[in-house]
Amino acid sequence: MKYIPKDQKLSSAEARRDYQRKYYQMHKEKAKEYQRIYNLTHQKKKDTKSKNPPKEAEREEKTTSCNYYKFMNLPIEKTIKMLEKIINEEITFKI
Repeated sequence: MKYIPKDQKLSSAEARRDYQRKYYQMHKEKAKEYQRIYNLTHQKKKDTKSKNPPKEAEREEKTTSCNYYKFMNLPIEKTIKMLEKIINEEITFKI
């Protein structure tokens, strides 16, 4: 940051930047100590984006019941399949 004589006024943005820089410099050590203590007392979150995530067994999605809301926006082919499953008692129909 460039040197500005004391008798010259800073704009509000420059004054804010200057204040934040000075505040950071004054409290840097205290912030580092706080962060160190915080890291010691809190557990780190598990890395969910690891290179080799554990693989889960894939399951088929089984619907055991249905209601009339499902039929409202279904295409005709799917509606026929659902009705066949209801007739064959593979799934139950709830009113």
